[in-house]
Amino acid sequence: GGNWYARTRGTFDIGHPLAWEHSSVWLRNAAGTSPGDRAAPFANFFFGGFGNNWVDYRGIKQFRNTESFPGLDINQISGATYGKAQVEWMSPPLRFRKVGVPSAYLRWAALTAFASGLVTDFDDEATRREYVNAGAQVDVRMITISQFESTFSIGFAAAAGKKIPRSSALMVSFKLM
Repeated sequence: GGNWYARTRGTFDIGHPLAWEHSSVWLRNAAGTSPGDRAAPFANFFFGGFGNNWVDYRGIKQFRNTESFPGLDINQISGATYGKAQVEWMSPPLRFRKVGVPSAYLRWAALTAFASGLVTDFDDEATRREYVNAGAQVDVRMITISQFESTFSIGFAAAAGKKIPRSSALMVSFKLM
């Protein structure tokens, strides 16, 4: 319709290995602003959901994406400005040596736990909202037909915030290759 909606966002992630071999902790930060009219949907950022599809071709850890907020429905919350911080712990993978047959076998399983905080419309006290969530995801890597890597993922998260009831979400996804 001839309208232009400018948006600016930035991210900063930092991680550190832990004493437990192949384990690390990460802090993922993001912020964004849109100078447009808050009432215009295209002038807002939207958040919610794990981000994975039932059958997916993208990365297995979609909860890391800025717009993801597991525990809530997809696009359940919005804001013209936002600040988000997420802490994530990655466990060492549990490696399998003899699970399966030569044409279909398991390689490893790994757990990731996370917690996030999100503030939307932080520049406007009347519409400011604060949200928190916590969850975990288990990924299992498998090899089929002796060549094709696939990953089965299952995750659970709970979220709460001002003016929304506490909610939870279950995610099941299968990544092909």
